[in-house]
Amino acid sequence: MRLTDAFVRNLKFDGKKVRHFDDALPNFGVRVYKSGVSFMVLIGNNRKQITLGKYPTMSLKEARTVALELLHTKDRRSSEISTSEALGDFLSHSEANNKPRTARDYKRLLNRHFPQGSLQTLRRGDILNKLDGLKHVPGERSHATAAFQVFLNWCVHNGYLDINPIAGLRNQGKVQKRDRILTDEEIKAVWEHLGDDRFDRTVRILMLTGLRRGEVQHIVVNDDTATIPAEFTKNGHEHTFPLGPLSKQYVEPITFNGWGKSKSRLDKTCGVTDYTLHDLRRTYASNHARLGTPIHVTEKLINHISGVFAGITGVYQKYEYVDEMREACQKYEEWLISILPRGKGKP
Repeated sequence: MRLTDAFVRNLKFDGKKVRHFDDALPNFGVRVYKSGVSFMVLIGNNRKQITLGKYPTMSLKEARTVALELLHTKDRRSSEISTSEALGDFLSHSEANNKPRTARDYKRLLNRHFPQGSLQTLRRGDILNKLDGLKHVPGERSHATAAFQVFLNWCVHNGYLDINPIAGLRNQGKVQKRDRILTDEEIKAVWEHLGDDRFDRTVRILMLTGLRRGEVQHIVVNDDTATIPAEFTKNGHEHTFPLGPLSKQYVEPITFNGWGKSKSRLDKTCGVTDYTLHDLRRTYASNHARLGTPIHVTEKLINHISGVFAGITGVYQKYEYVDEMREACQKYEEWLISILPRGKGKP
């Protein structure tokens, strides 16, 4: 029979759960149980039951529309769908339904870390291997785990998958707030042992600019400035910063993978341990404070907008502090040159 509003309205629980299906839309129907009536749809070859909503909060017309969309999605995806196709659909949904910052974070984390290939053949071990590869960056690992869960739960809800392969995966642990900065002697030791491979050149750029490591590959070098386009910054704001004489020798776009092994090699060589590459950013900002750089100029140099430039200040304060940034960079480079050892690594 075709479900009607009158039929659904008059359904009563008679002591056992029953289901009534709609002849006009196969696999769509209502379920009657003790606490009321709900709409549901059966998805996939194994006829996984998905609850759409409870009557009368959800109307029959609304339920039929949602069911039709889910069934159409499943039919359209068939048994094989690439991860990239599913990600594209999810990210479009995310941009339409989440805050811009949340959508950007999902896009960055999933495009960078989620396993590629066929979504239907994806196994729990494939995902855990990706997450294990981020042990050296616990913050990124934690954020990636959360993004993976959101994406895979969305895939289940929308009929792309029957189950979430990492359902029940434990939280990767609370990320401890760090306050580590490198001493002058440690800065000397690290710089002195930097060579000319891509990892070492990236570390040198981080020490000179305070950039995030993921931003280095997107550097666009101009004459005496460099820019990170908005789509590659954490806050979605284009970041342009001055290059002093020392920075101009080294700042360039560099693409790199294999952070953990290379970082371990550098630590062993230079003798400086217990720091992360992000600690170089904190060290950069802290040394600007030592040199008397005003906090608002430092925040401009590292493209940080949640401090001085948060709230109404960020909305109405549009002065870019270009001259002040250039002066601060000049002072910072002079200081850095003054503490570096002579010989190897000396600019």
